[in-house]
Amino acid sequence: MKKYSNYIEIILLNSLLFTFDIIFKYYGYVLSYPNPYCILNIYISIRHGLDMFFFSSTFSLFFYFLSLYIHYNINIFTVIFTWPVLRFPIVLLSMGFITGFFRDSYVQKINEQKTQINLLNEKIKALEKTIEKYKLLTNDLQNKLLLENKGVSLFVDRLKEIEFNNPEDIFNEAVELIYDFVSAITVSIYTLSKNNFLRLKVRKGPQILPNSFPIEKSKIISMANDLGFASVSVLYISDENVDFSMEPIMATKISQRNKTIGFVLIENMDPEKINKNTETYLKLLSDWLSNLLYVSIELEKQTITTDIEKFKAVFEKIDERFKRFKIPYSLIEASITKDFDISKIKKYIRETDFVFYNPLQNKLSILLTSCNSQGLNRVLNKIKTERKLNILEAYTKE
Repeated sequence: MKKYSNYIEIILLNSLLFTFDIIFKYYGYVLSYPNPYCILNIYISIRHGLDMFFFSSTFSLFFYFLSLYIHYNINIFTVIFTWPVLRFPIVLLSMGFITGFFRDSYVQKINEQKTQINLLNEKIKALEKTIEKYKLLTNDLQNKLLLENKGVSLFVDRLKEIEFNNPEDIFNEAVELIYDFVSAITVSIYTLSKNNFLRLKVRKGPQILPNSFPIEKSKIISMANDLGFASVSVLYISDENVDFSMEPIMATKISQRNKTIGFVLIENMDPEKINKNTETYLKLLSDWLSNLLYVSIELEKQTITTDIEKFKAVFEKIDERFKRFKIPYSLIEASITKDFDISKIKKYIRETDFVFYNPLQNKLSILLTSCNSQGLNRVLNKIKTERKLNILEAYTKE
């Protein structure tokens, strides 16, 4: 578009000079010093270069000779071959060519320098990315060296801060420890129920996996259940079709007395941090937690209690976990008849849920851990079939 405007500019300026020439009878400006056509074309040569100069000079010379023809008519040949007339084309072409040549050389040099500057800027950006990458690798290496030299002692110091008599603190602190030690993006702990169903206990970081799913849905977790540890790297050399949306980066089994309690999962982490050190520390942390989490699970199996203080303590921890990790939970308040068999409530809830029974008021408080509004509705639909039980209140925090 800019090039077309240059052509229009040249045609208009030459036409304007020709118009003045014809009106005021300047005879092609033969006797004018300097010749306006010459000034115009030197300007064009300086501003636009040789290409535009040759285009403009062609117009100028055409108008120049046309003016002479209009004024001298049949006597044109007696004038055209004289030195005063021929001097203008020679001077015009010589000066314009020299000016345009040096101008184009200068512009070409500038363009070459701009190209070099752009190439250097690209190299600088590439170097900055490389430097940033090495900074990350250096920081990662420093973290690894710290873990290799002081990892166990640091971990033991953190373990001392955990309240061993409080199951919920064990789970919460375990996730915090693993998250910090391996610099993961998302860490979670799942417990394993009797029907081989995984249920989320606690998570830190953006959610990747569902809150509950059967263990056979994940090849990595199934492999960790057999071998104790598994990593996503084994799936890339497998010929089987894999649903990676159901696969964590790493998984270690938490077990006690040859019984699987649950799994510590690295759901997501930066690829450059997936290495042997991460695997070693994940195994180490899981081993340390096995005994603690086993006690936690055993305590949770006492799902029905008449101890209000114990139930309040559990509720506070579940609510604290919601505030820290956004793990949803639900609460159901219900009244029952005196002849209602309390143990029947177990068939409607999971092993990880809690029930407080108030025998004086014949009321139940049912705490559904890791349960959103959809899960609450499913439980309510089942409980409503009990004629001796009446729902007073139910809500979810999610």
